[in-house]
Amino acid sequence: MNELECIRAFVKVAEVGSFAEVARQSGTVKSVISKRVNQLEEHLELQLFQRSTRRLAITDGGADFYERAVHILSALEQAKEAVSSVEWGLTGTFRVSCISSFTASYLCNDLCEFQQHHPELKIDHEQHDRFCDPVQEGFDVCLQPGTQKMGPLERINLLPLRRILVATPEYLEKHGHPANTTALSNHRFAHNNHISPDCEIPYTQNNSLQAVKVTPDIVTNTVWMLKAALMRGGHMALMPMFFIEKELVSGQLIPVLPKLEIRCVQLSAYYRRSAFVPMKVRIFINFMRQRYGATPPWEKRIAEHCPELSHILSTPC
Repeated sequence: MNELECIRAFVKVAEVGSFAEVARQSGTVKSVISKRVNQLEEHLELQLFQRSTRRLAITDGGADFYERAVHILSALEQAKEAVSSVEWGLTGTFRVSCISSFTASYLCNDLCEFQQHHPELKIDHEQHDRFCDPVQEGFDVCLQPGTQKMGPLERINLLPLRRILVATPEYLEKHGHPANTTALSNHRFAHNNHISPDCEIPYTQNNSLQAVKVTPDIVTNTVWMLKAALMRGGHMALMPMFFIEKELVSGQLIPVLPKLEIRCVQLSAYYRRSAFVPMKVRIFINFMRQRYGATPPWEKRIAEHCPELSHILSTPC
């Protein structure tokens, strides 16, 4: 019996809630994971899980052992990484997920540079336009917008993803410029229901959060679809500035109600809460913060070419 491997298998099953999913993430078969947990139960003389054909539930004794096991494994990983990083730099595999728009626009280059700084580290990246749980899905860190802070997850804000309401000159010539938020109800929208599931335009007025309900013709969870709808001239949409920098600077897209303070969204790093955060996670988060700073580079370029947005860009996020 490899006691350490058995403990690792138990911790993953407790977090994911499935022997089969742990086997998939670890690249082995379900019977191996089951055997390790069974061996651990026999060694401890303690039932860790209640099993049935329909569900898997951790026992009270299993929950108590889980808390202690997590601290043991975290301390071990911290010790191993401290020694290896001093001699060789980061090693092993770093699994990271991110929304597709930021991946395509910036993170691809970021990850390549990060790996060049740590050539012994293997990067395993996936992109998703949904909320990813790093514990459930086996990632070291997930970069995504949102305010979720659930169960064993920790969240750290990395950089602002300011959004702005935009349309093409052709759309505005045909449908007119809305004079205020009330007039938005008369316009055609494409909407990202991943960011705002309730199909609202959230904004701040007199330090109070307000929202305008819209009835979109196009609903999607990716800005690629929003951008296509915009550029065809048939809709207006709320878009992240980093994704439409070139169109704003060239005039292909025009800010609508440019002084409207849209609620700012943060790109956040989600990872498993632990007393000992893995060194590769901590170093990567510091790398991203240093790379982008308080004012991301696209905001500086937009401010230079679109002075009408200076008020929005100077508002704290």
